[in-house]
Amino acid sequence: MRLARLGFVPVLGLLPLLGFGCSDPASPTPRGAYYMNFAKPGASCNAGSHSEALGEVSESARNRVVTDGEEGAEIDCSVTGSGTFKVSARARNNTEVTEIRVNIPSIGPEATQETPATGSISFSSAETAGKPFVSDPANPCKFWFVPGSEQGVSPGEIWVAFECPAMKEGQYTCALRRGALAFDSCGS
Repeated sequence: MRLARLGFVPVLGLLPLLGFGCSDPASPTPRGAYYMNFAKPGASCNAGSHSEALGEVSESARNRVVTDGEEGAEIDCSVTGSGTFKVSARARNNTEVTEIRVNIPSIGPEATQETPATGSISFSSAETAGKPFVSDPANPCKFWFVPGSEQGVSPGEIWVAFECPAMKEGQYTCALRRGALAFDSCGS
């Protein structure tokens, strides 16, 4: 009987060590890209019209998304849900001193230009003197998927077209004309 108890002691002593080799896999590093046209629709806009981009994305092609930390970029994003998705994303290009923050409370794969999802964008660049222009809640940004394209949304990723008719900074109102953004490897 004494031998039987001794046989279990070494096995029981190793049990705590068995858990050390197991851990959750590392989260994927977020990636993002955007293209937009900042527009001066009239005298109420104090910044000049200009285009901004990070990576290479358009409504019809997603050629290159930038990984967080690559080329001085900071990317952070979350795309969660099923059926309809909540999107929160931020991309900062430290080389060009631009930043975009995107919030889409609810978007589904059926979003079209005629029936878009709505949300908000905050955008700043050297051309805006670093001041963030924020979409007007009374006239929100519109987000949609171009029919026949590979655009879409699923857990952890989105590729979508957008425009923001009214971007405000103080008493100034500018606009973001048709653009595109793509984020993937986004956490939950």
